[in-house]
Amino acid sequence: MKKFIFLIAGFLVSAFVVACGSGSSDNNGGAVIQCPAGTTFQNGYCVGANGGVVQTGSVGFYSENWYNRSMTVTSGSGMREFLKNAMGVCDREHASGGLADCSSWLSGAFDIVMQSPNTQTNAVQMTFRAKPKVSPYGYYSYSIPSGGQLAGALLGFPVVTNPSAVRNPLQLNMTVSVTNNYQGFEARGYGDFYTNSNRSLIQVQIAKGKLEDSRFDYRIAYRGEIIVTGTFVRCNTADCGLSAPIGY
Repeated sequence: MKKFIFLIAGFLVSAFVVACGSGSSDNNGGAVIQCPAGTTFQNGYCVGANGGVVQTGSVGFYSENWYNRSMTVTSGSGMREFLKNAMGVCDREHASGGLADCSSWLSGAFDIVMQSPNTQTNAVQMTFRAKPKVSPYGYYSYSIPSGGQLAGALLGFPVVTNPSAVRNPLQLNMTVSVTNNYQGFEARGYGDFYTNSNRSLIQVQIAKGKLEDSRFDYRIAYRGEIIVTGTFVRCNTADCGLSAPIGY
């Protein structure tokens, strides 16, 4: 019985780490964002191997659901799948509750940033960040495997947990192409290689607008389903607020 209790406790601790931890992607798609030789694009800057920043006159756009509320989730089930499989922040095991349940994240804060070194580009970097809704009176979190897996663990068999990576923030480099008779554009790419969405198409669609504009409407499709709509507003800082925490 003690072994069973310790096993459950271990899973609860693991669930808390999964729900509250964060990790950015080091494998963010095949699109190449042009920066000076020896640097890579990150959070609005071209950054050298030694961490030095090269100013590039980058352009960025921001949208969120918790301050100006410039975005709306249009498919709760689709967004749940995005949080679960593309970001890996919730519903990771057979049974999840509290902060490990995607319901907490669906009612929480979410923001999206689109960035590029300049307006004449064929690729953009998309950043997705999420934060669960937390009660001021306290919270809990659990994520446990199935009864069969627990029974196997008591018999000495290893329990295989969800191998998909947690990506919060999730950063993806996406290829840009013009659409709607050159009135708009679309950024598209696949999920992070180390997540369950590494073969799932993610599309950011702008029916009318260009990177030179101050704002434009967008919609985001995941696996062919529109999950979010909103308005991108031009950022007034190079990092588009990514250095600040998300949420309320």
